[in-house]
Amino acid sequence: MDRAKKNKGLYMVLSVLIAICLWMYVGNENPDESGPVRNLPVTFTGMEMLENRGLMITDGLEQSVTLNVTGKRDAFRLLSSETVSITVDVSSIQQPGTYTQAYQESYDLPSGSANSLVVTERYPLNVTFTVARMATRNIPIQGSMTGSVADGYQAGEFSFAPASIKVSGEESLVNRIDYARVTLNQEDLSETYDGDLPYTFISFTGESLEDIAVTADAALIHTTLPVVKLKEVPLTVNLIPGGGISAENIDRYVRCSITPKSIMVSGAAADLDPLKEISLGDVDLSKVLGANTLNFTIPLAAELTNVSGVSEAIVQISITGLTTATLEVDNIESIHAPEGYKAEPLTTSRQVQIRGTKEAVAAVTASQLRIVADLNNAVAASGTQTIPVKVYLDGRSDVGVVGDYNIVVSISKE
Repeated sequence: MDRAKKNKGLYMVLSVLIAICLWMYVGNENPDESGPVRNLPVTFTGMEMLENRGLMITDGLEQSVTLNVTGKRDAFRLLSSETVSITVDVSSIQQPGTYTQAYQESYDLPSGSANSLVVTERYPLNVTFTVARMATRNIPIQGSMTGSVADGYQAGEFSFAPASIKVSGEESLVNRIDYARVTLNQEDLSETYDGDLPYTFISFTGESLEDIAVTADAALIHTTLPVVKLKEVPLTVNLIPGGGISAENIDRYVRCSITPKSIMVSGAAADLDPLKEISLGDVDLSKVLGANTLNFTIPLAAELTNVSGVSEAIVQISITGLTTATLEVDNIESIHAPEGYKAEPLTTSRQVQIRGTKEAVAAVTASQLRIVADLNNAVAASGTQTIPVKVYLDGRSDVGVVGDYNIVVSISKE
């Protein structure tokens, strides 16, 4: 019986010891820990309301804080920049200025884990930041070429897509920008450049603003610089023989000069290479007497450009070495009267001028000349009409009629 009592007492002591050990184990399984949680980024909330008032944070936007925290081990060891949020509410700010505000921390931890956490120290205690007026402007783009084009080629005008850049930022910074400059650095360009290029903001005083703290809606600008071929092209006129001047003797009797003699033209090689000359138009030598000065507009195909910039040419024509004479001609007739009408020339004679060598002109008589009025274009109505006529010289090829003529014709119903 004494042994039983002794065993019972031993069991009771052992039970107490085991209970104490279990209590000590459980109590030390999740002890308190403390320490710093560093590099927690600050997030500003209410930014949309700030922007709606035309304001923005210009300094202090990128900040971080350190928290000294005490709490149970299982919660403490989950603390990081991913589970701790630091926020500053700026929605109530109405005016530009420098502000110092407290921040709020919150935890993204399993339910109940954050209950044991206590922040014992904050560094810094508050967050300081600057609010300024916000501005948005469309900034024009200009191009600059630092390279060169090949010999015989010409660079045109830059074109850009987009044509301007939308820039936003602090008002004082945005208002420093005059334009965005795109720089093309290519050597010996012989064809149009087309590609994406970076740009640099330029101030109103000509400075490069390479590190200016603004945002833009385009990082690269699609840039096109036309490069075309250059060619000097002579100007010509088409001299139509007449008035005693034939194709065979035109160089002998006609002097023709054109000012300018040529112009510089640019365009694609495929369009420019076939172009040998530019014809200003026709000159009917039967209408030219003595010395004449004529003005012509210089024609050019739409795909080509007149680089010289001269839009008109002056053509001076003189005829030498030939003699003129005036004869009275009464051999006048009309043909092709309108249907149902008859025509009678009221003009019974006209003076007609002829031109040729002295000997050839002297040999012509008025009977060799005849005046014919073609009424194909006459109005089908009774009355008198002035009708252009053609004068024929029969029997001579070395003498021609000079000038324009008309007669008056009476038209009546048959």
